[in-house]
Amino acid sequence: MEQRNIDFFKETVEEMLEKQDLEALRLYLEELHPYEIGALLDELEESEQLVILSLTLPEAAAEALEHLDYDDQYRLLDHLDEESASKIIAAMGRDAIADLLMAIHPNKAQEIMAMIPREYLESIKFLMSYPEDSAGGIMSLDYIQARQYWTIERVIEHFRKVGRKQSVANYIYIVDAVGKLVGVLSLKELLLNEPKTKVEDVMHTNIITVLATADQEEAAKLMSQYDLMILPVVNEQGRLVGVITADDIMDVIEEEDTEDIHRLGGSQPLDLPYLESTLTTLFSKRIGWLVVLFATQAVTSNILKHYEGVLSSVVALTFFMPLLAGVGGNSGTQASSLIIRGLALGEITIQDIAVILFKELRVSALIGIVMGTIGYFFAWTVSGSTGVATVVAVTVTVVLIVSSTIGAILPIVGRAFRLDPAVFSAPLISTVVDITSLMVYFNIAIKLLKLGG
Repeated sequence: MEQRNIDFFKETVEEMLEKQDLEALRLYLEELHPYEIGALLDELEESEQLVILSLTLPEAAAEALEHLDYDDQYRLLDHLDEESASKIIAAMGRDAIADLLMAIHPNKAQEIMAMIPREYLESIKFLMSYPEDSAGGIMSLDYIQARQYWTIERVIEHFRKVGRKQSVANYIYIVDAVGKLVGVLSLKELLLNEPKTKVEDVMHTNIITVLATADQEEAAKLMSQYDLMILPVVNEQGRLVGVITADDIMDVIEEEDTEDIHRLGGSQPLDLPYLESTLTTLFSKRIGWLVVLFATQAVTSNILKHYEGVLSSVVALTFFMPLLAGVGGNSGTQASSLIIRGLALGEITIQDIAVILFKELRVSALIGIVMGTIGYFFAWTVSGSTGVATVVAVTVTVVLIVSSTIGAILPIVGRAFRLDPAVFSAPLISTVVDITSLMVYFNIAIKLLKLGG
């Protein structure tokens, strides 16, 4: 949605509010998508937000609220009249209500609980029993299930009875007498089969499922690998407990990608958007890694001090230190990015470390020879010394091999210790490579130029 369209909607709505033309506004809101209403709510003052919600159909208002953060959801529900708030809550998905209750203060949650329909309470408490980042924490209970011994005719009758209340109606999930998932039937197959046919004779039994206790990333991976729009969630006994939709997984993927990007830059993930985060939050999320990297970079200063005699003997060596550190850091980051992505997609496991090491050594050696040759001519042009040029060329080759190997191995080491591989990426690799490249550079210079260390 382009911003200009939202601005246009906002201007139209504000004009109607100013004229107190509430009936026209109600009709106008019926034409808008819930996402657009949510975007409008985010732009308006609270008094205007409350009028919008009270005029919007409860189903649309419930979906619109889901596009706001949890504190705003609570604030608006709390300030609405009780009748309007109760209708909106009754129209919300049970998974959305559970997410809201877990995100706000317990006292506020109790106020919302008082407005929840009694028949929802048990299922909402059930959803809240799962960790937030688990498959059970993001699943929905709005699906249709049938017994395996039912006929197609009976399933259709059941569908007509409960279908309006369920948001997931593309598939019917078939369970046995104890609730264990045994098959699935699409809506198309349901309509095309003969009424007297038994469900167990036409259902699909090869079903991809995820455990309710599994990490939400595992659910996202399964849905991506098998191109699923809906993923059934089961407990340890194989009983169907919920489903995860593509909409839910899109939110998970965005959240996980955001966390990885933050960690790649050496920062802890933010809980709120950048512009909504306080100075204290931004400070606390970023200072930790910076202090660690500052301390490790101090080793670089000690290395330079240790080889002060070498630098004073051949001043031209100082010209190429930034070049070597940059080449090594870039190479290490390249390798780590490929491995981190492979780990995230399940293409690479810890058991592949030997294969990765062997492949990276060969690739980096080829790259090192090419870059070393370029480095030789560049250093010779700058310094006018074939000796310095040879030192730079050999160092570039060695540093590329070492940095690529380090970049490829560190994420796997992180995964082995159950740490996020992204933490072992750019910041740490750059620091390790800086130290390594200087050590290699000076030692090669001492050997080839016959200098005193």
